[in-house]
Amino acid sequence: MKTVFRLLLAAAGSLLLLAGCAGPRYADISSNIRDLEPGSGRLYFYQPGSADSAEAVRPVIMVDGRKVGRSSPGRFFFVDRPAGTRTLIIAADRKDPDAALKAELPAGQSIYVRVELVDGKPMLRLEDSAESATQALAGLHYWGAGRRERQQLRY
Repeated sequence: MKTVFRLLLAAAGSLLLLAGCAGPRYADISSNIRDLEPGSGRLYFYQPGSADSAEAVRPVIMVDGRKVGRSSPGRFFFVDRPAGTRTLIIAADRKDPDAALKAELPAGQSIYVRVELVDGKPMLRLEDSAESATQALAGLHYWGAGRRERQQLRY
């Protein structure tokens, strides 16, 4: 009986620790994300969560040939870039020019890029609607970009 109680106590403690590492949800911190600098746009990358652990891929994402972060199921991150045409690609596909996604980043605006699996392979897809993207982001946790790109959020 004591062993079962100890196991349950250890499992509960582990769950509390994991919940603390999850990061804040977009819905909770969206108002705290700093404003864009003049002449810049924001790229949001997000990967909806999946109940299927086989789909738990964490691809590295590159913008204009530079690694900016790693996507993760149920998480999002963002980077700010000067306005203009940006080339987005999964790092594993960087030798395949047809895999790159060209995106026009307007000054003062955000674009949303969804990471999804197509035939078991991670792909980037521009979200057509900012409204549907923010609805998808609402329940996702802030993951942070790569170390050099990470935005410090106060929440």
